[in-house]
Amino acid sequence: MDEIKVGNIFAAVFDKAVLDPLLVILDKKSVKFWGTEGTVRYLKSKGFSAFSVVAGFDFGGRVKSLDRAIFARILADRTKKSHVLGLEKLARLTPGVKSGRNLESTPGVSSVPFDLVIVGLYAPDKNNFPESMDIGGQALIRAAIKNYQNVALAFNEQSLKDLVGHLKQNQGSTLLNFRKKQAAVGSKFIAGRCILESRLLKGG
Repeated sequence: MDEIKVGNIFAAVFDKAVLDPLLVILDKKSVKFWGTEGTVRYLKSKGFSAFSVVAGFDFGGRVKSLDRAIFARILADRTKKSHVLGLEKLARLTPGVKSGRNLESTPGVSSVPFDLVIVGLYAPDKNNFPESMDIGGQALIRAAIKNYQNVALAFNEQSLKDLVGHLKQNQGSTLLNFRKKQAAVGSKFIAGRCILESRLLKGG
């Protein structure tokens, strides 16, 4: 599938303001966000429809965005009927999405694949490593890289800038060559993060 209209977005960023250039060009009536609580609160404050699907910091913050339903919506191949049916089945097994303090059962809301994944990693703290490793964020980026044929990726200020420019040129859609390019850049970014973490583990 070459052209994909961006309507369903997963967002989990450390610096919320990095989203602002993207939010300016999005149509609030046709776009929905899902993500972590802090990011969702920010998006709602900007007038967007947003649902928190990640709440709290399980196991002292070690397990946050590592959720099957999230990764299924990133990794599903929308061109395969079995994947679409799998998402629908998973949605029926999921009680709802979290909005504020309450779970809301929204029919079909979690059965749609994500068109775009935006993740901002927090910097590792060399004085508190490996505890400060960002596991969930890296996993989300890698999932989007793997499924670039179906989902676009943005992971830092430059990739978001490139995304905004691309969406402007293509009336709110992403093209396959752009998604592949973003995936390649994202892969290089993750490789760099792994090298940094290796150095920190060595105490360098």
